[in-house]
Amino acid sequence: METSEIRNHANYLLEQADKALKDGNVEEAKAKMNEAGNAIQDADAKDEAQAELDKMKGEFSKPINTVPVASSDLATYDADDNGAELKASYKPASWVKGLPAVAQPIWVQEKMGIREKEEATFQRDTFAKWMMSPSQEIFFKNATPDEIKAMQEDTDTEGGYFVPEEFIPTTIHDTGLPSGALRAASTVVRVASKDGYIPTLESATWGAIAEEAAFSDQTPTVGQVPFSIEKSGGLIKVTRELLDDSAVNLPTLLSQIFQEAAGRFEDVGILNGNDTTNYAGILQGSSNDYVMASATAVTAADLFGIFYTLQAQHRGNATWVMNSLISKEINNINATSAGVHSVNDLNTPPAEFLLGKRVVNSDVSGNGLADSITASDEIAVFGDFRNYYIFDRIGFTIRRNDSLYMENDQIGFFGTRRGDGQVGLAAAFKILKAAP
Repeated sequence: METSEIRNHANYLLEQADKALKDGNVEEAKAKMNEAGNAIQDADAKDEAQAELDKMKGEFSKPINTVPVASSDLATYDADDNGAELKASYKPASWVKGLPAVAQPIWVQEKMGIREKEEATFQRDTFAKWMMSPSQEIFFKNATPDEIKAMQEDTDTEGGYFVPEEFIPTTIHDTGLPSGALRAASTVVRVASKDGYIPTLESATWGAIAEEAAFSDQTPTVGQVPFSIEKSGGLIKVTRELLDDSAVNLPTLLSQIFQEAAGRFEDVGILNGNDTTNYAGILQGSSNDYVMASATAVTAADLFGIFYTLQAQHRGNATWVMNSLISKEINNINATSAGVHSVNDLNTPPAEFLLGKRVVNSDVSGNGLADSITASDEIAVFGDFRNYYIFDRIGFTIRRNDSLYMENDQIGFFGTRRGDGQVGLAAAFKILKAAP
C-alpha cells in the first residue's frame, strides 16, 4: 500500500474516533486513535526508508567526473551539488591577474561570468558605502567580513582602493578643457611590472639575385621601445558638511573630477611630455617637422604637403591634432575670397574632418601646440596614433585620509594613476611647423 493511502486510512480512523467520542463510546474512540497512530508511524517509516534508498541510488549513479567535461557528463550532471556554479563563473583570457572584478577593463567586465559580475556589483556598492561613511573607523566597525575583504582588493603595496570604472562622469559641473582626447586613438597596454620594453623589428630588404650569386645580408635591425612606470595624482579636500549633505553623488563627482584632470595631464604628456616627469611627447621628435611656406599663415598647399610627406602606410588611420583656434584658421582658408571655400555656407558646421581624416582639438595648456601662427611655432600633429603606446600599471585609484586635515574638519581624497607613454614608431607622425 502507498504511504498516501495509509495516511488517508489513518485520517478516516481519526474521523471514526471523533464520532465515537461524540456518541459517548470512549473505549471505541481510543481504539480508533491507537490504530490511526500506528498507521501514521508505518507511513513515516516507509517514507524515511524510501528517502534513504533514493539517496544511495543517487550517489551510486553520480558521474565519475565531478566537473562536466563532455556532453555525456552534462547529461547526467547533478546541478544540486553546486558544481553547476562553475558554468556561471568565467574569467576571459584578457582578465588582469591581481585586479578585483570591479577594476577589470570594461571589455573584460562585459564578458566575465555571472558570479564575477555579482562580485563587481558588491565591490562597487561597498566602495560607495565606504565613500559615504562619516569616517573609516565607522565604516570598518560596521562592515561585514565580505565588505572588509572587498575594500582590501588591490595590488598596490600601500593598499589603494580601486574606483569602479563604471562610475561614468554625469555630475553637472565646470569640466574645464576637454581631457583624455588622445587615449582612445592610442594603443593602451596593461603591464604587470614597473619597467620593461616592447621589441621592435625593421622590415627586410628584397632584391634580384643573379644565377649562382650569393645572397646579400638582409638581416632587419632589432630594437626596443622601453617604458618606465611613473606615478601621477591629485588631492581633493572635502568638507564634512559636503560629505554629509551630498554623499550619494560624491563617488561619481570625485571620480569625474580626478579623471578629467588625469586626462588633461595625459594629453600633455602624449604631445609634449619630457619623458621624465611625464610621458615621452611626440613633439619632442623635431626631425619629423614639416615646415610651412609662411611664418604667419597656413595654406592648403601646407596641408597637402604634410599629408603626403607622411608615409602612405601611416595615412590610412591618421588623425589630425591641433588647437581649436588653428582649426578656425584652416576653416577660414579662402573664406573671404572668390573660389572654393572650406565652408559652403553658415548653415554647414565646420569640418570635423580634414582631407578625409578626423580632427581632434586639444586646447590643454602646456601641450606644446600653438593657438596662433608665428615663426617656428608647432601648430599641428598628423599621424597614426596607434603607434603611440600607453602603458597602464595600476588603474585609477582613490584613497582617503580622515585625520590629515582634521583641523579644518575636512577629509582628503587622493587620486593616483601609474603608467607611462612612449612613441612606438616616430615615422608614423609628422609635425606641422611655421616657417622660421
